[in-house]
Amino acid sequence: MTPAPALGASGQVTPQQIARTADLLSSRVRRTPVLTIDRGEFGLPPGPLVLKLEHLQHTGSFKTRGAFASLMLATVPAAGVAAASGGNHGAAVAYAAQQLGVPARIFVPQVSSPAKVARIRAYDADLVITGSTYADALAASLAWATTCGALQVHAFDHPHTMLGAGTLALELQQQAPHLDVVLASVGGGGLLAGIAGAYAGTTQIIGVEPATAPTLSHALAAGSPVDAPTGGIAIDSLAPCRIGQATFAVLSAHGAQSVLVTDDDIRQAQHLLWDTLRLIVEPGGCTALAALTSRRWNPQPGQNIAVVLSGANTHPTTVIANGTAETP
Repeated sequence: MTPAPALGASGQVTPQQIARTADLLSSRVRRTPVLTIDRGEFGLPPGPLVLKLEHLQHTGSFKTRGAFASLMLATVPAAGVAAASGGNHGAAVAYAAQQLGVPARIFVPQVSSPAKVARIRAYDADLVITGSTYADALAASLAWATTCGALQVHAFDHPHTMLGAGTLALELQQQAPHLDVVLASVGGGGLLAGIAGAYAGTTQIIGVEPATAPTLSHALAAGSPVDAPTGGIAIDSLAPCRIGQATFAVLSAHGAQSVLVTDDDIRQAQHLLWDTLRLIVEPGGCTALAALTSRRWNPQPGQNIAVVLSGANTHPTTVIANGTAETP
């Protein structure tokens, strides 16, 4: 295995560390494409819109980047790895562990979707379905890892996870080099923190979250991570109870902002992606786009905007059958 690049003593997520992590992961993750369209295609005022199609990543989400970074930047014990997840992180850790020949046990709550549970099982990980929330699965995962000595791979609140997520932004900088604003969904904050660390203040970073799971907005109001409601259409990907301590530190340092959207906004964005572009993305992966399509966040004239789409672990019929397009 390639030697892991050392983290600085502070554990900060910087462009330099993200670049080194990208080199490490280059043979393990896909360089996902971007699609540039006119915002008018979604019924918005004209202007360019860059979509980063991260739902085409291995396992269907950006989580694969953080999973490989976590396993390759650490020493994995003989007991293997443990992870708690709403589903996407679990699938990513299971996949990375399978590729690297490492045992994995994944804990998910009962709200995890059948599509995500099936993904995890397909990668031959031991799967434990326990509790009603991500917090319940995390407690069970931590207890098991403590007992057997497995490496706990956190879904968002660790520098390795953020460094992996930041490699997405490094690609985006190369694919769309003149962006003014990047919008991405936020739950625990790992993706947004990685993006913020990569841009390091040169681009406005906006986190979009469900009003039913407002982890970032609650933390910004309180000045530190606090418990927030957990619920809504994206509960299996964007509702971890509170944003991470480490992720919030990175987001605060780079002035990240929050926009709240409703479940109806998210579903509308999901249907627009299918009806307009024939893209199937799960609710959590559509949340950032929902800020635009619902007009809860409006760009300034002439701004170059990118939206990260991440999360393809849903059954197509749940999107197509409920969309406005005719089905066979």
